Amino acid sequence: MALDMKILQLEIYDESKLIINQLLGIYNVNKEEPLPYHQYASCLLERFDQVFLNHVPREENRMADALAYLATTMALGENESTKIHVCHRWVTPRRLDLQINENNYMSVRVIEEEDLRQPLIEYLEHGKLPEDPRQRTNIKRRAPRFIFYKGTLLCRSFEGLLLRCLDKEEAHQAMEEAHSGSCGAHQSGPKLHLCIKSMG
Repeated sequence: MALDMKILQLEIYDESKLIINQLLGIYNVNKEEPLPYHQYASCLLERFDQVFLNHVPREENRMADALAYLATTMALGENESTKIHVCHRWVTPRRLDLQINENNYMSVRVIEEEDLRQPLIEYLEHGKLPEDPRQRTNIKRRAPRFIFYKGTLLCRSFEGLLLRCLDKEEAHQAMEEAHSGSCGAHQSGPKLHLCIKSMG
């Protein structure tokens, strides 16, 4: 957006010391998931004449956090309305007009991941157990809390409620909607967990 507005000097503030230091080249990006974002951000920053990257300690960022939290908890009056942009997924642009350093080039191979629900479903529906003795013991120990009903795996919570077990894609979607969607406020892990439960 700044580039579109022909702004060539930029000051960036962020409370993540890790991200600031990675962009400054002090830290390396060791995980594969953030690497495309890091490369894209680095290429964008090269287009500016001058960029200042500033770390804001979390304790100094309380006012911004408080305002963000206040904005998410404000209720609308009876005759008021608002538009809420729901972001389902954060992605890097498909086409990069920017040159990416080939030293950081990586190839990606998609590996089909095993559905963690499948061994429980097979045991509850057909009585089949895995060959691995540890997995067999684990499935037998956990199975009493689960029910397989009409093609859906349900887990009995400690409160006695039946909860639907989500696959990986459904779980990511639920977390994204709670974390960065219409009811999100960038919660911490435990708060995000409570938010997802309250959403049903």
